[in-house]
Amino acid sequence: MEWISFFERQPEHGQGIWYYGECIGVWAGEYHYDPDDPVSPHLMFCHESTGVVDRMDAPWWMPDDGKMLRPQKPSEKYPKDYPLTN
Repeated sequence: MEWISFFERQPEHGQGIWYYGECIGVWAGEYHYDPDDPVSPHLMFCHESTGVVDRMDAPWWMPDDGKMLRPQKPSEKYPKDYPLTN
């Protein structure tokens, strides 16, 4: 399975996913979309710890069907469409 940029396409609300960020690594969790959240509408709740991150922390994701072992991190640290600032 291939890594997907959160800035290209988002998972479905409540979908189980693998997510990756350069500073946090690869984790299994669940995606939640809440347009009324005052900080970020795109959140991932970790299934492996009590952590919560948003798509800026973890800009890569892929579906988790519950059968795949922990995937390798993506070859690129950030997607090409990641909103970096200089």
